[in-house]
Amino acid sequence: MRVILIDDEQPAIDELCYLLEKYPDIEVAASFTNPLRALEAMGNIKPDVVFLDIDMPHMDGLELALQIQALYAGIIVVFVTAYTRFALDSFKAYPLDYLLKPIKEARLDATVEHMRKQHELVHPQNTHDNKLRINCFGKFSLTTPDAATDIKWGTRRVKELFMYLLDRCGFPATRSELIQALFGGVDDKKSANNMYVTVYKLRSLLDSLDPGRKLIKLGEDYSLEIAPGVCDYSDFMRFAQQNAAINQKNAVAAAKVLNLYTAPYLSGEDCVWAVDTTAVVEAEYERIALDLAGFHSSAGRLHEAENVLVALIQKNPFTEYGFTSLLDLYIEKADHKAYAAKFMEYAQMLKRDLDESPPEVYTKHYKVVKNK
Repeated sequence: MRVILIDDEQPAIDELCYLLEKYPDIEVAASFTNPLRALEAMGNIKPDVVFLDIDMPHMDGLELALQIQALYAGIIVVFVTAYTRFALDSFKAYPLDYLLKPIKEARLDATVEHMRKQHELVHPQNTHDNKLRINCFGKFSLTTPDAATDIKWGTRRVKELFMYLLDRCGFPATRSELIQALFGGVDDKKSANNMYVTVYKLRSLLDSLDPGRKLIKLGEDYSLEIAPGVCDYSDFMRFAQQNAAINQKNAVAAAKVLNLYTAPYLSGEDCVWAVDTTAVVEAEYERIALDLAGFHSSAGRLHEAENVLVALIQKNPFTEYGFTSLLDLYIEKADHKAYAAKFMEYAQMLKRDLDESPPEVYTKHYKVVKNK
């Protein structure tokens, strides 16, 4: 990881440089005592992480962090300061961490470990040299940069076997499970032979696409391991399973994960076994979106929270929590026009699809603001 250090005191920079030397995967690319010069040089250096002080002349660290993040999405910010009084305001820039001077080595160890995890989420390993890309949100496809069209599967069963193993997120499958999913559940000699041939063809195809098995690995137990940055569904579910809540440490990664979900899971594929996963993906998308919107809202970033909730409703027009959260946000913003419009959309959805009405608290507020 490339890092830069920004602090108006050179001794503080020298100390942090010394502490960071013990981490072999960290390169201190530059350091600055002037925040304005640091901002000018950012585009040429392209760091992964910025360590910066908050209390500086010319431009305070919080303002600088916000400008950096606006220009370079995904950059990791770590505040380093001698004062605890800035801690609450610092969350407006959702930093990865907040270190107090003098920095203790054990505390820095924990910060660096968080940096590595966040960097992997935002910049998955092997992304730069991936030769494969799997899309499960929307129309399913397995493509290579050199192929203008989808991979030639040979038979429909080979493609469905691959999709089924992908669906399991790395969990192994038994022969009975495969036969049930692909061959109607009749575990006889014919089905067993068909399954053997299908598995053989899939292994051959994957070996031809990824001979080193660095990106896709099909195990003897029929588990399918997918490297980060290869498959939208695998990356989405990996994040969902590893992040029970959204906070300043994973907010940027959460926004990127939400952007992966461009359309319903395996839409257009007639796979009965995918029905449950479709529901799980939709529920996880809603959970992450609501958490991210709540995180933004609590930090005073109401515009960002609104964008997340609007996108959620566009993806899932039946999300009651999405509607009510957005209505609550418009109440907080005192945006009467937006509230009235969204309330009518919510009321129409409830009436049309559920034959219900909005909760009374929202109806009362609508009557108050509709003519304002």
